[in-house]
Amino acid sequence: MSYERIISTLVLAGSLCFGSFFSNSTFYGSATMGTPYVNDVLNLDDDFNYTFGIRKIALFPYQVKNNFYKGNEKHLNDNALFGAVEGLEYLISASSVLNQGHNYIDQEYWLKWSNNKFVTKVKYLDKGSRDLQFASLDTRYKLKLGPTFLSIGGSFMGHPTYGHPAYADYDLPWWQLAYDYGYVDYEIPTFDLNENGEIDSYYVWIETDEYTEEGYWVYYTEGTNYYWEDPNGDAVAYSDAEFHQYHMPNIINNYNEDNKVKEWQAELSLVIGLDFYLGNDNYYSHVWVNAFPSTVGLTEKSYDGSDIQYDVGALVGANLSEHIGVFIEGSTLNYYGREEYNISTGVNYRF
Repeated sequence: MSYERIISTLVLAGSLCFGSFFSNSTFYGSATMGTPYVNDVLNLDDDFNYTFGIRKIALFPYQVKNNFYKGNEKHLNDNALFGAVEGLEYLISASSVLNQGHNYIDQEYWLKWSNNKFVTKVKYLDKGSRDLQFASLDTRYKLKLGPTFLSIGGSFMGHPTYGHPAYADYDLPWWQLAYDYGYVDYEIPTFDLNENGEIDSYYVWIETDEYTEEGYWVYYTEGTNYYWEDPNGDAVAYSDAEFHQYHMPNIINNYNEDNKVKEWQAELSLVIGLDFYLGNDNYYSHVWVNAFPSTVGLTEKSYDGSDIQYDVGALVGANLSEHIGVFIEGSTLNYYGREEYNISTGVNYRF
């Protein structure tokens, strides 16, 4: 085979593989920086957001195409399983963010393909700002009923360990964990009657008649309590109960963060969806629901929370007259005990 034919074959193969893949897609990159909120004398580094991505997502009739993408756009319907067209759609987005002194990475990648009977979506989400990370493969059969799509299928999801804090497997006493994080306790008397700072035991005369001075002796032990200091040597609690109430929760949180189970977990879920879209030049209504009512754990520490995983969204808008339009839009999701919601509403007057 001549070099010319090899080159021609490679060009043809590249055109077939990538020509339609990037057709109608948008690649974008952006950088923003601003002054953070400063409280009192607290000095923070400037907020920033560096984003890059590529998207190929068909717009519904009620959407207006952006002239420029910055990467922080919140298109609620990007979470809807069924898009405005059949075929291939995808989103690749990654952001490095510093906000109020907190640095995190937000990433979202998904690819979806659909025809008139089936839809499949592969997704990876890592929201450092919400401590939420998972990868999923969702395949469903869909049934069209007028403006409504019903879907049922299965979803395989992999994720870090959620719902199994490391402290649940901690076998030593709680105060040993406090010692490990630099806290120190000292024995002190619960009731120091003789005020010598020592834990003493002695007999105490109990007078029953002040006139005859009759009474009896009792053996009294002052009892033991604990005084706590933090790693800097500062007093933080004057009893175990006080320390356990106000300081142990932070210590346990730090321990859970420092000792996360590294292995990913996996579940296989039944997934049911509903997508509804109806609209014209003066009105639109778009609603979607993705629910996972039944889940089978595939790994030892797969998520066993009792709450049902779901995401729900709705966008409704209408032109009440030639000049007045109203809208309400919102979404909510619950994955592995991480809840998130947003809602917006408003009125537009066009002159």
